Amino acid sequence: MQFSEIPGLFELKKQLISAHKRGKVAHAQLFSGRPGTAVLPMALAYASYLMCENKNDEDSCGTCPNCARIRKLIHPDIHLHFPKISAAENKYEKVLAEAIPRFREFVAESPFGDLEAWVRKYGQENKNLLISREDSRQMLKNVSMRSVEGGYKVLLIWMPELMNPSSANAILKILEEPPEKTLYLLVSYNYDSLLATITSRTQLVNVPPNSFEEIRNYLIEKGVDQSKAEHAAKLSEGKVGLAQYIASEGESQAYEDFQQWMLECWKKDLTGLVRRSEDFSKSGKAMQKGSLNFAIELIRNAVVHASGQTPPTQSAAETSFVGKFSEKLGFEKLEKTYALINEALIHLERNSNPRITHLNLSLDIIRVLNG
Repeated sequence: MQFSEIPGLFELKKQLISAHKRGKVAHAQLFSGRPGTAVLPMALAYASYLMCENKNDEDSCGTCPNCARIRKLIHPDIHLHFPKISAAENKYEKVLAEAIPRFREFVAESPFGDLEAWVRKYGQENKNLLISREDSRQMLKNVSMRSVEGGYKVLLIWMPELMNPSSANAILKILEEPPEKTLYLLVSYNYDSLLATITSRTQLVNVPPNSFEEIRNYLIEKGVDQSKAEHAAKLSEGKVGLAQYIASEGESQAYEDFQQWMLECWKKDLTGLVRRSEDFSKSGKAMQKGSLNFAIELIRNAVVHASGQTPPTQSAAETSFVGKFSEKLGFEKLEKTYALINEALIHLERNSNPRITHLNLSLDIIRVLNG
């Protein structure tokens, strides 16, 4: 991973490079941001830059042996720690050996992915993943080892907020007194949930969301159609990972889900709506918000159509649906439905129960559609 592969965020990239040039590389750094943003890619690009044999003033070379191995996450001095199923001490090595190849594939395929994407890739949807006490013992072991290449030794800890208390407490001493040229790069999506004793021992690197223009241009460079890239960027909330999902199968799936949802509301299909709310609650928070944002966007287009204007729809099928939906409901019902979904989105932001929020929203929409 190189800085050039991450859209925008130029000021942050300059700060990280500048710290290296000034010899001010903190031994423990906490990369923090929202799920789906460039938190993990930025930490990996930073590690690549520090260990690159032919770096320039703006980026790593991307081709030297160190860069090539870091890209595949097989560099002997990069030690990976991430949430996985827990295991007893005598079974830990087997669990680790099975999880690491999957995690390498996950990062290669979805560097902007979140915990939900990792769970799907790992194939452990029904298990609680965590960084266990055995993982902390592995960290201590890695710290005690000499650097293979003689340069930096990096412990990359993805989602330290999922450390259990004993694991978190076990690494406090090594964070405070690291061996020479040992770096700890913690990548977190929930900074506030970390132990204060950990955050106080790390230098915070805040990775902000990307702008609409940065995400749109990034998707276009990846071969996404311009209109679809703009649509995905608008719904992404600055999250590259979510934008990529929407621009691929996500938009089509979200469109079909919305149609089915409205049909169930129209028919007062309570069994279907209860099942839908259960499925909604099992998806990650980013996907929950993305689903409701997509619904808001469709309804906004229907409102535009109801006012006699041409909405910026994305396909012939969507144009047809928006037109029929607009004519069936009329401006007043569309406006009420829009307000209800927007209110539900606010409740989710405030950490309401997603299943109850979605079911209550569906019942409110039933009253509007059949009122």
